[in-house]
Amino acid sequence: MNDSPLRGRRVGVTAARKAQTQIDMFERRGAWVDWAPALSLAPSAVDADQLKETTLQILTQPVDLFLATTGIGITTWFDAADSWHLGDALTERIAAAEILARGPKSAAALRRRGIHEDWSPGSECFADVLDHLSSRDLSGSRIVLQEHGQSLAEAASYLRGRGAHVSVVTVYRIGDAEDSLPLRRLVGLVADREIDAVTFTSAPAIGAFMAVANDIGRRDALIEALRTGVLAACVGPVAADAFSLWNVPTLVPSRYRLAALVKLVETALATP
Repeated sequence: MNDSPLRGRRVGVTAARKAQTQIDMFERRGAWVDWAPALSLAPSAVDADQLKETTLQILTQPVDLFLATTGIGITTWFDAADSWHLGDALTERIAAAEILARGPKSAAALRRRGIHEDWSPGSECFADVLDHLSSRDLSGSRIVLQEHGQSLAEAASYLRGRGAHVSVVTVYRIGDAEDSLPLRRLVGLVADREIDAVTFTSAPAIGAFMAVANDIGRRDALIEALRTGVLAACVGPVAADAFSLWNVPTLVPSRYRLAALVKLVETALATP
């Protein structure tokens, strides 16, 4: 494809698994690919001991506000609570709180437990959940924040800064890449605008990407580059929502497939 808009372009790929398929598609179109896996190649697993400890802590006192983010995270957590004979107590505790659900999947998972959300944004963006709370006095409020895969440490820090007591329920956390040097290098290339586009296939990958940028002191430069020149392309809306915390615009294909993602980047880079 000598006439491809990607010929001579430089694209960053952050996927860990199935990365080669994506790399091959870009290279066939003439792109120069920088591969830097953001996450571990090892399978993810629930840290049952940590999850149980957090659950027991939540059950010790009333919850004012519960922020639900993913359906699978809710289901996994409550199923685990059932196995510890804590499911009924957890259901009662969460049902008594005000509940904000990020989207229909998390709301549906709660409803299967007989719990109904009080509010949910039409956008399915977690940033809009935080915006919904922006004008409220959260001083002294006890908030439970459910995360699944993607770290929501910054959101928790924001809520604590507003005076809330925040418990983060980590259903599972995908590990960082075994070798961080490629990702550190890619972050630098994006911050220096030496990359035309960078792709993401999961929200946790974006969290890891931004964490590395913060660790090496390039977060502000990275965010500015992604807002004003370097394209951030995500395979689906769940991944894209992770960038909403930093107001980074993203490209998302109408079909959530790798081929559609690659084609979207190709089309976007062809536009003057």
